[in-house]
Amino acid sequence: MCAADYCALCSTREEFERYPSNVVQPVSTSYIVVCRGPNCRERGGLGLRKRLSALLKGEQRASLVGYNCFGQCDFGPNLAFYPEGAWYGGLIDVDDAERVVKHATCGAPMRSAALELPELERSEHLKNIADLIGTIERDRARRHPWWWPF
Repeated sequence: MCAADYCALCSTREEFERYPSNVVQPVSTSYIVVCRGPNCRERGGLGLRKRLSALLKGEQRASLVGYNCFGQCDFGPNLAFYPEGAWYGGLIDVDDAERVVKHATCGAPMRSAALELPELERSEHLKNIADLIGTIERDRARRHPWWWPF
């Protein structure tokens, strides 16, 4: 068990105490949720996603997920860690993708301070992310891929 596994357990418990159970759900892996909005894309979000995708290939402890927009366009490119519930922005440095992966897989600290979202916005995004991750986890748990019977 690496430090991230322990931190994920603690973060999950803290998130359960802080938010209703329909916002943060227990998950099988850590998720890096990257903003796919146009402002983040213009500021380097697409390159960040591509680099994260390459770094996470074959990694079991963390998965990459795209999200429509976090609404924090002035700070882009942005991402969130789930279930941790921390947002980070301005990830344009060359080594940012590596630090993100290390944070998600082994709990290494991020160099920049976390973004502080307004509480209502934060809880709404967490609910949406929880729904998205729940769908992903259910699809992974299926024995057979989903298909149309006709």
